Amino acid sequence: MTISLELSLRHLAWSNQKFFALFKDMPDEVFGLRAAEGEWPVGKVLTHFAGSGEWYRYCLGGGRWSDLKPITSGSIALEYLPIMASLDGSLLENLSLPDEKLEIQGEDGIIHATRSLILSQAVMHSAEHKGQIAAIMKQHGLHLDLDALDVWSFVSQDKS
Repeated sequence: MTISLELSLRHLAWSNQKFFALFKDMPDEVFGLRAAEGEWPVGKVLTHFAGSGEWYRYCLGGGRWSDLKPITSGSIALEYLPIMASLDGSLLENLSLPDEKLEIQGEDGIIHATRSLILSQAVMHSAEHKGQIAAIMKQHGLHLDLDALDVWSFVSQDKS
């Protein structure tokens, strides 16, 4: 049995849309919540999440950077839905390309990584930050139901 990177990326795109939409009606204070002093607040983690999508797109050869507006309110979180859809779409487009080793100009020099490694990292990075944000919210008495965003939920709702 082969584990499908396509399924993981389709789930990523679906769950990113659902995750960002969870913040649409949240009070502005939520975006400033932190796990501890000196840690990034929820809004900065969300903004980083999208910025990382731009990094992965860049690594895969289709990069252009935009000035992402910091997420400080639910209305700004909603503005990210089309941004995330575009970034996740670029990841999916890479599935049809060869799994070649790519050379990426990073801040500290050249990075070598296969296409599949970059795509896999995008999935893992997303899951890590969703968990981080859910933990911050729980620490402050708020609940995000990440089970509703898991692969099981995606597969049960996916019609393709």
